[in-house]
Amino acid sequence: MKGPFPGQVLTAVGIDPNNGIYPLAYAVVEAETLSSWTWFLECVGDDLELARNSNFTFISDRQKGILPAIQKLFPCAEHRFCLRHIHENMKATFKGKLYKDMLWKAATCTTVVQFQDAMDELKKFNANAHLWLSKIPPQHWSRSHFSGRALSDVLLNNMCEVLNDKIVDGRDKPIISALEFIREYLMRRIVTVLETIERSDGLLTPHATETLETVKKDATHYTVR
Repeated sequence: MKGPFPGQVLTAVGIDPNNGIYPLAYAVVEAETLSSWTWFLECVGDDLELARNSNFTFISDRQKGILPAIQKLFPCAEHRFCLRHIHENMKATFKGKLYKDMLWKAATCTTVVQFQDAMDELKKFNANAHLWLSKIPPQHWSRSHFSGRALSDVLLNNMCEVLNDKIVDGRDKPIISALEFIREYLMRRIVTVLETIERSDGLLTPHATETLETVKKDATHYTVR
């Protein structure tokens, strides 16, 4: 929250079939703590009817308290770490574009062999940087180690960043007014999505249709052997 009114806005955001953000929940709490994240995730779990053995995938910025909260409430869930924030922590010690490029290369690998090659390349360049990155389990940030349960290979927590940008003007208001500001934005967004659906033809969303057409165009240049 901004201005004289203390607190933190917690949000849970998903991706809709048109590759847009789908806000699920929001709340104002006193601070980002284990207790506040636990309460928030319990509410989200109740609303979405998530059991302890749910196979959902969370992606976060590793905020204080959220790691043990997810582990406690949803021990079977996958938890990805936003790559941008990993890089923000990394560049505090290892500065330069080359470190960023090597991090992204390792993160976007789709096989374990490719991942090991990328990590070996980082190790040759700087053993300390390799040691620092190796302390973060790759199943949290590299596509090569994702289980495949989630139908998305996103590496960034952009969904929440987009929502935060939309509600920034409401965070300097009193709590009730801030919550009302967010609610009104979500209502406008729902109407916009419904209007997009009404204008769409066919079974696929506009984004899915565009993606499929691109794949079909690229496929004409392939030869099956």
